[in-house]
Amino acid sequence: MAHFGALFAAATAASDGAHPLAASSVIVSGMGGSGITGRLAQALAERCGGLRVRAWSDYGLPAWADGNERLIAVSYSGNTAETLSGVERAIELGCKWEAITTGGRLGALAREHGAPVTTVEPGHQPRAALPLLLVPLLRRLPITGIAAQLAEAGEVLGATGENADAASPTAIASQLAGKLPFIYGAGGLATVAYRWRCQFAENAKQLAVHHALPELDHNEIVGWAAPPPNAAVVALREPEEPARVAARWKATRAAAWRDVPVIECRARGESPLARWLSLVQLGDTVSVELAHLNGVEPTPVAVIEELKRRLEE
Repeated sequence: MAHFGALFAAATAASDGAHPLAASSVIVSGMGGSGITGRLAQALAERCGGLRVRAWSDYGLPAWADGNERLIAVSYSGNTAETLSGVERAIELGCKWEAITTGGRLGALAREHGAPVTTVEPGHQPRAALPLLLVPLLRRLPITGIAAQLAEAGEVLGATGENADAASPTAIASQLAGKLPFIYGAGGLATVAYRWRCQFAENAKQLAVHHALPELDHNEIVGWAAPPPNAAVVALREPEEPARVAARWKATRAAAWRDVPVIECRARGESPLARWLSLVQLGDTVSVELAHLNGVEPTPVAVIEELKRRLEE
């Protein structure tokens, strides 16, 4: 996780010659550490415009998909069953599609059908390879201002990467050890909150909850009348927020979190992508620090491997 900025820089250099698609609607299919790329791309397109992006983390494709859709299948291993089934459905429908992968069955299918394929560096855990998968994906999407956002994100991640002060993630992890974290974000930071939750589960082997502001104020806030005794809130926030968002954070904290520890984490940068990825980077580091505090190794995911074996029986 400490190499997030370096991987982002490498992926940016490797994909420098990529051209954006001439498409107005794209489905990005992927699961787990590969699938977060589609969620981030969807959030960025919703924020900035340029095209419609739909993240898809399931078997097949949405029922509304037809031959007019463009599919980008993202699977680090190239062997993700759900993503492969989506490609098979795209072939049935006559959709144009392409792949981002290290190889595997997905790479073979792309070669077999003459589909474009971006081959990324192998040897990483999929969740740690996020920059390698995300950058080429964003290069292919005509999101408004994406080139400038990628450039700024590289600067921000480089400045807060290996040479960053490690005290901040260590301090956050120490406050979350033994806790049930409730991780919240507004807009695109709700997707980042989801990333934090997944990284806590896989790296730290610790459950967490995530939700989005303002939606949580219409349902989950009521549950804070009787919070778990070990609850802690992590609020992922942007440096400058619309007045109504800032007011909602303040009001929600006063109404629901009076007796609960609240950790506020502010994003860095100017563009949405730079801000969101700065907090992805922070969350990844916190999850590894939390693994150490929990006395577990962050890399193994034994239960996922067991699940795969059982599904193959």
